[in-house]
Amino acid sequence: MTRTAATRRMGPVGSTNWHLMLDAAEATILEEGYAALTSRRIAERVDVKQRLIYYYFQTMDELIVETFRRMAIRELERMRNTLLAEMPLRELWDVCINTTDSRVTSEFMALAHRNENLRLEVVNFVEESRAIQVEAINNSLARMNTVPPLDPNGLALLATGVALAMTRESAIGVRSGHAAIMGLIGNFLDTVEAQTN
Repeated sequence: MTRTAATRRMGPVGSTNWHLMLDAAEATILEEGYAALTSRRIAERVDVKQRLIYYYFQTMDELIVETFRRMAIRELERMRNTLLAEMPLRELWDVCINTTDSRVTSEFMALAHRNENLRLEVVNFVEESRAIQVEAINNSLARMNTVPPLDPNGLALLATGVALAMTRESAIGVRSGHAAIMGLIGNFLDTVEAQTN
């Protein structure tokens, strides 16, 4: 009997090799871009035979989705931890401005246009992270009894977009306007989360 992709035995999810392959995929995307993300390249980085990649992942698309999912889980955990901070908005802004390398984000966004499962994971990540941001904004505004200049969803989108643009620009050496935006955001944070020191 011939094994099909649906019934063939797969390597254990979460095993050392599985994580090493995701590490290799993440590093390849970061250093070389998604065009270099092939089973051959992953195998070279992990120093295994190419066919072993397909023992752990049925397709390269599955490996790509799992790579993004693992990164998203890490990032969402960082964001959720900000909700426990004394000044969650400041912590959250720090996470947004010092997030996963913007090149990796750009590469996954490009891949999401070609990979439906990845697109769904990206949408899920964005929606979950936006909900965390809105919760932090609402909590801080309620404590300060402050009316926001924009709906919390809009503020979250604006902050995320600005942070992403600034990290992308900083990565290539563009700094124009960054200090002004940082000052504006600093003033807003001073309004809703006044520092006592």
